[in-house]
Amino acid sequence: MGDTMYKGVWIHPWDFSKDAISKISHYGFTHTSLAVRYIEERQNWPGPNIIFQNSKKRTYTSEENAVYWMPNKERYLHLPPQLRPEPSKEIKEDIVEKFIKACEENSIKSVLWFPTLRWEKAVRDSLDFGVKDVYGSHPGYKRMFLCPSNPLVRETLSLMVEELSEKYEFDEFEFDFIRYPEIPSTYGTPLLNLALSPCFCEHCKAEALKHGLDLEEVRETFKAIVEWHVEYLPNSYYCEDEDYLEAMYLEFTKEIIENEVIKEWLKFRAEQIRIILKELSKIIRKNNPKAQMSADLYPPSGSWLLGQDYKKLVEILDAVKIMIYVKPFRRSICRIPYETRIARRYLKNKLLILGLASWPPTTPKDIEEQLKLALDSPIDGVSFYSYGWTPEKNFLKIKELFKRWKI
Repeated sequence: MGDTMYKGVWIHPWDFSKDAISKISHYGFTHTSLAVRYIEERQNWPGPNIIFQNSKKRTYTSEENAVYWMPNKERYLHLPPQLRPEPSKEIKEDIVEKFIKACEENSIKSVLWFPTLRWEKAVRDSLDFGVKDVYGSHPGYKRMFLCPSNPLVRETLSLMVEELSEKYEFDEFEFDFIRYPEIPSTYGTPLLNLALSPCFCEHCKAEALKHGLDLEEVRETFKAIVEWHVEYLPNSYYCEDEDYLEAMYLEFTKEIIENEVIKEWLKFRAEQIRIILKELSKIIRKNNPKAQMSADLYPPSGSWLLGQDYKKLVEILDAVKIMIYVKPFRRSICRIPYETRIARRYLKNKLLILGLASWPPTTPKDIEEQLKLALDSPIDGVSFYSYGWTPEKNFLKIKELFKRWKI
């Protein structure tokens, strides 16, 4: 791969400084992704609740849905107040502008990282903008998503992307959370999780009819599955035995293969995500044609459950970043070669970037094992999450490996 390999790291606005970008360059990274808007988050799980690279903020809970540039308020006045972008109250400056300049000074590619549909405060203030399950409830817990079928949501996101791409000369635009939310469940089954997945709002009903799909029929299909689980789960002992899990997944596979209504619904959801990504990407292509277009996607083995169809999305994107945060999320290191080889089948000649965790409990030894396995996989680069959360010794190991393996 040599010098052409993509070597990225994500950075949060509260950890940004000119010195931070200089350090990132010193470690050997070629790309840095700055969150230009962000979700409510604290680095306490899965992690030690300490920011290692920010002596002013060793702990930090981010603002809900703040943006880190100075938006032109006139552009958004016709939108509902819940959807208007609000500049950060804690970081009262245009971080995006300073970030791009610092990247240019340090010969680093600037990446605008844009969390797209995850938008807790707007949904909490008005569920009308959010995805809904078969009972009209939002399915997420502290992970609230906007509905991609809602015209006001699509207009809001289009205006934000338009402003960013008109105002700044960045090297890459990176879409994150461009999907439906995962369903929080500990002792359910794959089929129950799917039955409780969104979205069944009025906007989705109208869009589904255009595709010849009756969402009421889908709703009744899923309600029957939920009611079956109401009778079954109290007698299941909530098992996690290997044999039981295998049986659950076999039944789930059979249902997906045989149920035409569910299959059409899955296709419809994937199409809604494709449409909104295409709309937003078209704006960037027009205003900043030199910029690369990328997206952070779920590993391909399960991305289809969240509306991400790799085959469709790669037609729009220049690069895909798949998130395999091994140790913090208790994932097997074997997912690295498995998921990257699945992804490569869909991506063909598009860039495939592997997203790895560099924060504790990840150790330098873990980083070496994972990076070695990654280099034997069909990837075009790696990106580490995240700058602030990563201890110095982990960065020094990354720098050493970049040099030793001539990455």
